[in-house]
This record gives sequence, structure tokens and C-alpha cells, in this order.
Amino acid sequence: MAWRIEKQSNGKYAIWSSRAKDYVVIDADAERIEAIYADKGAKVYLASARAQIAKEMSVPEDGEARIAASRARGGPPRDPPDEKIGATGYTLESE
Repeated sequence: MAWRIEKQSNGKYAIWSSRAKDYVVIDADAERIEAIYADKGAKVYLASARAQIAKEMSVPEDGEARIAASRARGGPPRDPPDEKIGATGYTLESE
């Protein structure tokens, strides 16, 4: 699974997930992005986040449409509750 941090047209950041094929975080400032990556508990994740933020890679045009859809949906996309994530077998709780 790949994560990519992109700068939105409003100046805030979004995190794209290749697994979900959607944005899992939108409208975050740099401090929030760093906190999300720091919570993973590995310095390499935080370093990666800071490097991606510094690149200021813009959200593509179709990405802005996905972000608008995410705002309308009111939350990030959800995986099916029975779909396992990674080797740990962790499953997401459904709402």
C-alpha cells in the first residue's frame, strides 16, 4: 500500500491511498499530517511525511473532484469489515 501526500488547491494537504484508491485524509495542515505519520511510531514514516510535504506535490484535477466527493460523503472511504489488512489480519470496524 502506498501513501502520497498532496497539496490541495486550498493550501491544505490530502493523503492519497493506493489501496483505497481514494483520499483517506483531506483538508489537513502540515502539523496534522506529521502527527498522523508520527503515530505510526517509526521515525522513517515521519521523515517520509516531511519530505513529501516539502515537495508540495499538487493534487491532480481529478483528485480535487474526489476530495469534493469525500467532503460530501462526510468521511474517508471505508474498507469492507471482512477484508483483512496486511499480514496482521487486522480488520476495520464498520460504523
